[in-house]
Amino acid sequence: MIPRKVYFFAFLLSLAFLLVILKLASLQILAKEKLIRYIENQYYTKENVVLPRGTIYDRKGKIFAISVPTITVYVLPQYIKDLKDKNKKVIKTALQRKKELAERLSPVLKKSQTWILNKLKENQYVVLARNLDKTLKPVIEDIRRETKIWNLGIVESSKRYYPMNKLSANNIGFVSKTTGLGAEGLELKLNSVLGGGLGKVLFLKDALDNPITVVKEEKKESKDVVLTIDANIQEMAEEALRKLVKLRKPKEAVVLILNPNTGEILANAVYPTYNPNYYWKYRWFGNPTFRGMYEVGSLAKPFVMARAIATGKVKEDELIWGGNGVVYVDGVRIRDHRPFKWITPKDIIVHSSNVGIIKVALRFKPTEFYSIFTRLGFGKSTHTFPGESRGRLRPDPRPVQIAYAAIGQSWTATPIQVAVAYSAIANGGYLVKPHFVKEVISKDGKKEVCQFQKGEKVLSDKEVKWLKEVLKLVVEKGTAHKGKSKYYTIAGKTGTAQKYDPKIHALSNKKFYTWFAGFFPVEKPKYTIVVFANEPKKIKKWEVIGGGSVSSTVLKELVDRLMFYSKEKPDKIVDKGEKNLHTNSR
Repeated sequence: MIPRKVYFFAFLLSLAFLLVILKLASLQILAKEKLIRYIENQYYTKENVVLPRGTIYDRKGKIFAISVPTITVYVLPQYIKDLKDKNKKVIKTALQRKKELAERLSPVLKKSQTWILNKLKENQYVVLARNLDKTLKPVIEDIRRETKIWNLGIVESSKRYYPMNKLSANNIGFVSKTTGLGAEGLELKLNSVLGGGLGKVLFLKDALDNPITVVKEEKKESKDVVLTIDANIQEMAEEALRKLVKLRKPKEAVVLILNPNTGEILANAVYPTYNPNYYWKYRWFGNPTFRGMYEVGSLAKPFVMARAIATGKVKEDELIWGGNGVVYVDGVRIRDHRPFKWITPKDIIVHSSNVGIIKVALRFKPTEFYSIFTRLGFGKSTHTFPGESRGRLRPDPRPVQIAYAAIGQSWTATPIQVAVAYSAIANGGYLVKPHFVKEVISKDGKKEVCQFQKGEKVLSDKEVKWLKEVLKLVVEKGTAHKGKSKYYTIAGKTGTAQKYDPKIHALSNKKFYTWFAGFFPVEKPKYTIVVFANEPKKIKKWEVIGGGSVSSTVLKELVDRLMFYSKEKPDKIVDKGEKNLHTNSR
C-alpha cells in the first residue's frame, strides 16, 4: 500500500511541475507581448518625442525642410527637498532651491520665474519647455549640477524647420507638431519615405508613478529626398506671381514651370501662400495647381483645330465664316469677343475666335470630339500631389454642349493637366508624368533615382508641327503679344473663361478665370509654363479682363530671366545693340 501512495503523490507532484512549466512556457511564448506590456505599464511611463525626418532638398542641394535637434526639459518637483550638510543641518529649504532653479532657468527657457515656480508646486512629472535648441543642453546640465537638483532632466527630440520660409510652401507642406508626420503637401505624400512621427521615451518610475530615469527610445528609418524643384527658378516664378497679385488682386493665382520632356516640376508658385514654420497661424493650405478645377477657356481651341486639320475635317487654307461675331447652336446665341467675317483656321487660333472654332467642333461626332481632350489627360488625376483633383469632363452629345466645350466652357481642368497637355505639343506629341521627386537617398548614401518614363503619343507629328507654328504666332502677333520676348521665341495660347455667378444663376460678365499656357524656345523647348488667375481685377475701368491682358503679361520678364539663368542663347535675330544689352543683363 505504501508504494502505491508514494507513486500517487509522485504523480501529483510531477503533474504540478508540468503545469508550472506549461504556464511558464505559455507566458514566455504565447503571452510574451502581453506580459511585457503589463510590466511596462507597472514600472514604466512614456513621453512622446517627435522623431527626426529625412531632409528635403531642391535639385541643387538647397534645403527646403530639415529636422532640427531639440530638447524637452522636465523636472520632478516632489524630489526637490531641503538641502542639508553632513550634520543634517538645513542649508537651503526646498522653497529656496525651487526659487533658485526658477531664477536660473527663466532666461534660458524664456519663461517668467513666477510661471516656473507655479509649475514647481506640482507633485508630479512636469514639462517646463519643449522644442528648445539642442545647443542649450550643456547650459541646462550646468544648472542641474550647480543647483544639485538632479531631477531636472532632458529628453532629446526634434522639430521641423523650413529655412526658406514661404518659398515653395504650398508644394512642400508642413509637419504636424503633435504627430511628427507630414500633414500637407509633399511632406504628407512622402511620409513613408521621410519617416518621423512620434517615438516613445520610456522612463523607469517609482511606486508613486513618478519617472526616475530614461530607459530607451524608439527610432524609425528615414530617407532624404531631392526634389525636381530649382529654388532659384521657384524664386523667379514667385516674384513674377507677387507682381501679378499686387497689380490684379486675384483670389488665387499660379505660375507653374516644368520640363516638357521629362515632366519634372521646376517651379510652382501659388497664391495665397503661408509660412510652414508657423502653419498654425494660417487657415488655408491649398494648392490650386493640383486641387483647383477651373474652366480653361480658349486653351482648348488649338487642340480642336489641330485635330480637325489632321483628320481632314478642315483644310489649312479653308475660309470659315465668322458670322460677324455671333453663332446660334440649338437656339442658344454664342458671341465672339469681336466680330469676324471670313477667317482661316490659323487666324481662328491666333485671334481666338469662338464662332470659328465652334463651327469646326460641330464637324466632329461627339465621341470623336471629346476624345480630343481625354487623350490629353483631361478628366484624370496625374497623382502628383495629395488631394489632387481630376477635373470634370463629362461627354455630352448635344451640339450646344459641344460648342461650349470647344471654347473651354462647361468642363474643368487643373493647371497641372493644362501643363501636361501643352507639354505634349512641346515634346513631339507625348504625355509626360509630372513629378516632384528626383532622388531618394538612404542614410547609407544609396541613391534611388526616379527614372523618367516616356508616355503615350497623343498628338500626331502633323498636329505638333501645325500647333507649334500657330502658337508661336499667338505670342508674336495674336492675343498673347503683350508677353512676347525680344530674345526668345515663345509658343502658347491665352484663355479666358467666365465664372458662374450663383447670385444671378448665370455666367458673370465681371468675374473671369484668365490663363496662359505655352512653352519656349519653340524649336527646342526646355520649359512649359502655365499662368493662371482667378478673378483678377481691372486696373482701369475701360479695360477688358482676359488671358491676354492679365496672364500673358507675366511672360516677358520671366522668360528672359529664366533663359538667362539657364545660359541659353537667344533664338531670335536681334540687332547689335540688343545683343549687347542681352550680354550685359546676364
